[in-house]
Amino acid sequence: MTPRETAAAAPPSIFPEKIVACLKAPGGEDDTTLEATPDGFRCVETDEFFPFIEGVPSLYAPPPGEGVEVTTRVKSFYEEHPFPSYEGLEEFGELVAKGSQNPFSARLLDAIGYNKTVLECGCGTGQLTHFLQLNNNQVLGVDISLSSLRLAVEHKRRNDLVRSAFAQMNIFELAVKDNAFDVVIAHGVLHHTFDARRAFAAVVRKLKPGGVVMVGLYNRYARVPTWLRSKIIGLTGGNIDYVVRNRIRDPSKAEIWIKDQYYNPHETWHSIGEVLEWFEVSGIDYLNCSPPILGTDGEDAASLFQPTEAGDPYRRVVTQLSWIATIAREGALFEMIGRKRA
Repeated sequence: MTPRETAAAAPPSIFPEKIVACLKAPGGEDDTTLEATPDGFRCVETDEFFPFIEGVPSLYAPPPGEGVEVTTRVKSFYEEHPFPSYEGLEEFGELVAKGSQNPFSARLLDAIGYNKTVLECGCGTGQLTHFLQLNNNQVLGVDISLSSLRLAVEHKRRNDLVRSAFAQMNIFELAVKDNAFDVVIAHGVLHHTFDARRAFAAVVRKLKPGGVVMVGLYNRYARVPTWLRSKIIGLTGGNIDYVVRNRIRDPSKAEIWIKDQYYNPHETWHSIGEVLEWFEVSGIDYLNCSPPILGTDGEDAASLFQPTEAGDPYRRVVTQLSWIATIAREGALFEMIGRKRA
């Protein structure tokens, strides 16, 4: 049987029209148009059909030749270990309560505001995508892992959520039109690609002029303790990890966290200064950093999207060294936020 024959039907209504309008055929030009059918997408111009695979919309294009090996290894890893787990969050109300209590996701939703279109690249199981559809936002989550996306789509259907949508895509060949979204988020994903800088350039092309991009990466300084723990965690067990000891009570969730943090097949580390260079090349004006850069007005910023100073190189180095005592214990992920120039 063909993938189209085995694909679980998914009515077009679960894919918001506003999001469908932002899509294009994989590898196609921006003037291609997709229309939703009960079991996939059809390109209006070419009549090419892109089936839902096991209920998940698939608009996946193969990675560039030099990225095949890394992409294949990372894809296989997340097919086996979907992240994060939905256990204990079967109902949307439970997910909203968890998101509202999380300082990062609550501040992000507040900064995004109302009635925005949001693209989350590397959405995993889609928990943040679902949460950000609050405030009447329309949110598209994309990922390479069908296992993760199946959980996202299952949660969407079970809770009749109409403003979030999901699709399998390759971050280097997004089936998304350029200048389409108000906000683009790549939280904890670019450092698992074969070329994080190139992946960043790919995702910001999908951002409208004046729109906001947020990129979350492993920090070059603060990730060192995680690397050191990875050398002995097989002997000491998961309790050496701060999050497992203090945040996670469910053994299965703890196992998924340990796999993601210590056994991922590919990751790279990055600095504030490096990302500022990415911003400049891609026409992005710096807005903010989280955690904030020490000694700047970012420490008092009321909103994640508030314009602040980037500080000088000395302050940025001191800030990142300070993270060894703070965010290093929770994965060493830092966020850089910028606005696309008109």
